[in-house]
Amino acid sequence: MIFVRAFVVSLCVMSLCVSMAAAEQTLKIKPRSGVTLKMLADNPGGAPGETRAIAVLFPGGSGKVNVKNDGTFKGTKGNFLTRSRKMFSGHGLVTVLFDAPSDHKDKEGLTFDYRMTEEHAGDIKLAMAKLRETFPGLPLWLVGTSRGTTSVGNAAANIKDGGPDGLVLTASVGTSSKHGGNVLDYDLASITMPVLVAHHQEDGCSLTPVSGAKDIKAALSGSKSAELMIFEGGSSGSGRECGAKSHHGFLGIEQKVVDAIAAWIKSH
Repeated sequence: MIFVRAFVVSLCVMSLCVSMAAAEQTLKIKPRSGVTLKMLADNPGGAPGETRAIAVLFPGGSGKVNVKNDGTFKGTKGNFLTRSRKMFSGHGLVTVLFDAPSDHKDKEGLTFDYRMTEEHAGDIKLAMAKLRETFPGLPLWLVGTSRGTTSVGNAAANIKDGGPDGLVLTASVGTSSKHGGNVLDYDLASITMPVLVAHHQEDGCSLTPVSGAKDIKAALSGSKSAELMIFEGGSSGSGRECGAKSHHGFLGIEQKVVDAIAAWIKSH
């Protein structure tokens, strides 16, 4: 376990030229009949070798990013991963905001239970195939926060062919509740890819206690490289303990957390 203490204080490959010329682009797939799923990709470009991986970001809550065709978006702007995505890009990572599919754009969006379904895992698998086609040769990592960790955990545990190359779980849902399942409900011992678990020591959300993060790390017995990073510092904010603007969302230490995550991804 790594304990991190923080204080407040191109040359282009032919298939990537369009992406580098226009860093922000909306990608679309049709995972099921009559359903559209959009993703917002931000390619930092740079010289060959500087772009190191794809980081697919899964915000928590309803997961309704509401990506528009013009490369803009309306939802989840306060979420830790959404508001920090440019920090990931600064480390040479292609960041991709994963949106809720069109048939889950109702009020509830991606619920706890739906994020654990085979259908959701199937959508993620097709999305990963699209991203590998668009950005060939780059390892693909799934990064989830809060409720988003149940999405990436689903993909890692249940997609056997064409799954992710690595996983990052932040502010993980690691305890049972009336809302639905949690990351520990998956067969975590079957996950062989590298997994980083990042958590705030003082995460006050009842669904994401630091004890749950420790249990998740312990359950990843089959991973070729599993690590737990616990952060301190920042601000508790003035909102809900399960809200993004709190220790739950690494408020005030976003750069420190992103730096650590990006370094870990690039080292694997």
